[in-house]
Amino acid sequence: MRLLLQLLTVFVMAVSLQGWLPLGCLEEERIALLQLKDALNYPNGTSLPSWRKGDAHCCSWERVECSNITGQVTMIDLGSVRNQEQGDWFLNASLFLPFQQLNTLSLSDNRIAGLVGKKGTYESRILSNLEHLNLGFNHFNNSILSFLKGFSSLKSLYLGDNKLEGLIDLKESLSSLEDLDLSGNNINKLIASRGPSNLSTLRLEDITIYENSFQLLQSLGAFPKLTTLYLSYNDFRGRISELQNLTSLEELYLDRCFLDNNIIQSLGALPSLNYLSLQALSSIVPSGAGFLYLKNLEYLDLSYNTFNNSIFQAIGMMTSLKTLMLQSCGLEGRIPTAQGKVDDSTLSFPL
Repeated sequence: MRLLLQLLTVFVMAVSLQGWLPLGCLEEERIALLQLKDALNYPNGTSLPSWRKGDAHCCSWERVECSNITGQVTMIDLGSVRNQEQGDWFLNASLFLPFQQLNTLSLSDNRIAGLVGKKGTYESRILSNLEHLNLGFNHFNNSILSFLKGFSSLKSLYLGDNKLEGLIDLKESLSSLEDLDLSGNNINKLIASRGPSNLSTLRLEDITIYENSFQLLQSLGAFPKLTTLYLSYNDFRGRISELQNLTSLEELYLDRCFLDNNIIQSLGALPSLNYLSLQALSSIVPSGAGFLYLKNLEYLDLSYNTFNNSIFQAIGMMTSLKTLMLQSCGLEGRIPTAQGKVDDSTLSFPL
């Protein structure tokens, strides 16, 4: 026991010499946090009042979390911190160099127009362990994608509601990325031009790109592990290719989209699909649509479209369907709720 106590004493002393105090954090990280505060508040902001220069216990500061083992910062939430009236600004990315164990970072809603720093001096080290990054509701343009290509551990990336536009080529997609959100931009082409030999290494499982101005969405086959796809509020007439190659896709959202009949029919070639939402389509859904014959479909939302009661003949063949939504579809007269194996308790079709 005495030997164990001696070893613990030596450990605490060694860690203290490195700048870590109980409830504190590494001194270089504390200094970097204060520099971030100054940058966000420049010239006269007052955000982050708990971040005080005389306080060594930065792990207790608001919007900061640290490892219970090492005392290093693992999460920083700087969302909506900066005064929007101060206009666009560029954040010095080298301020994040000290945070070697940072796992989660949010910089959303701060009117950041870009990240700057001396190229080559930190690109291989900056945020090398970061897994979750939220850059939404800023003013980033396409150049941000090149800046992020070195973030080798990144699993989820939110870039919604920025100023991305035109062609987005995911050929440099991060190899660990699983969840990508590009919603609310002005993207009209999304491609993935990686060679076929690299397809098996891509891990992307969830793509959200609703409310853009798409003209072409191609090379979806580059994401063989894709399970969830949000494509609502887009115009895809004649412009989706390789949809049938998404053999792992389980959830698909196409609400308020412009779809042609070929696309609607191609939905029947998605063998793993179990959740499909087609609310308020700007096209007519044919009664013989391919998705009506999906054997594994459990949830189907066709609300705010126009049908007659013949739709139930096809729905009656969907033996796995558990939930059917038909709100405001203009149905009238007797509704055959017992068709097929649909659970009556989850059948909804108010006029």
